[in-house]
Amino acid sequence: MWLIYCCLAQLLTGMTIAGVAENDGRPVLQRKEFVTLHKWTELKLTVPESYQQPSTLDAIRFAQDKLLPVDVDVEYGDDGYHRTFLTIPRLSNGVLYSLTVVADSDNSTVLNPFLVPYPSYDWHLSFGQNCSTITSAIRTFIDDCWRLWVVDLGQINGIQYCAPQILAFDLVTDQLIHRYIIPASQYTPGVSIFTALAVDVDESAPSLECVNAMVYIADPWGYGLIVYNMAQGQSWRIQNTHMQPDQLLTQDKTGSSGIFTVSISPRQHNKEEADRRLYFHALNSFLEVSVPLSLVNNASLWTLPSNSEKQDELYDQFKIIGSRGIQCESEAMDNDGNLYCSLISSSALTAWKEDSDYDSDNLKVVAYNPERLRFVTGLKINRNNLEEDELWALSSNPELFVGAKVQTDDIKFQIIGCRVKNLLENEPCSVVINHLRRA
Repeated sequence: MWLIYCCLAQLLTGMTIAGVAENDGRPVLQRKEFVTLHKWTELKLTVPESYQQPSTLDAIRFAQDKLLPVDVDVEYGDDGYHRTFLTIPRLSNGVLYSLTVVADSDNSTVLNPFLVPYPSYDWHLSFGQNCSTITSAIRTFIDDCWRLWVVDLGQINGIQYCAPQILAFDLVTDQLIHRYIIPASQYTPGVSIFTALAVDVDESAPSLECVNAMVYIADPWGYGLIVYNMAQGQSWRIQNTHMQPDQLLTQDKTGSSGIFTVSISPRQHNKEEADRRLYFHALNSFLEVSVPLSLVNNASLWTLPSNSEKQDELYDQFKIIGSRGIQCESEAMDNDGNLYCSLISSSALTAWKEDSDYDSDNLKVVAYNPERLRFVTGLKINRNNLEEDELWALSSNPELFVGAKVQTDDIKFQIIGCRVKNLLENEPCSVVINHLRRA
């Protein structure tokens, strides 16, 4: 534990640490006890009774060690009712289905709840042979219109069976209501593995808000950002040198990983729409970068050949807002403009308030927990049924992602949460999900 603290203290030199005690002049990090929604020693993917379970001959194909969830979303309904979504992309040949939801009957089960396919098992049966179904879901986002957005890689074990696609499901009916195929010119087959998805809904036009969605997708190994305008049915690709990895950083663990996150300024009544920004950073970089959202959303700047020279000038609009001095894996922004970042191998979560300087005075460590905050591949801000922001994280044992063996009864994956207010004000974590509130 002392070694963990020393490493973390060195990495976070100069950062503000919320809720610290002084010990001989040294700040001592205090653990943040998150609320555990679910945790697994073994993921349990079930098949509906009307379908035949995979035969024992397929045991290797559907081996447990192939199941690596990477994203999480929590849908709130009335009175604390909720559904929990997980993506388990088919990064190998051993994944039975890649978009899952915790079974309704197991909603209140903390340890090893059963997972079922979403929206149905039929959507996952083709294994790339039917591109109108789901080949490999990797990222999700729940918007304010009760839609679950999904990015489907179209890959299985690195082989591009189908074009990547953007799907939107109505969470009331669980029916597909929108599909968009990403053009071949905007991704690299077998290389583009999308690590972030953000969706922005225009609330300024209530009658049109659910058809004016903008979608943003990070392509870390293609070093680009894909932007999709739902109303126009058009997408475009943006590339910038800040979306590439810092070649000076050691790359033995994370490889040449570029733009890894996407976050959007919240809509605020006291803020001009033109001031909203898109934030991102490369995994292999200490820098946080922002760009005006109005620039990103202007399709003509990125799609018309006549603007190719102007794009060089636009690169000046990509501003480095500061450096963390440490790598960040997952990132999310709340509705008050606080940007949260999970620090790689540091078991810590930071927060930074938009429009303040991105420096040691304003980067605050709001949570530290070496057992709960491990390898965070999914970080989301969801609105609960009280209209409060809650932060949810999918935290995994990092050894699983490098092929190492772990103990059978070890907690391999866990979904943890906390009200944003609790994080910022250094209060005990709470959420409004009914069974957790009573626990």
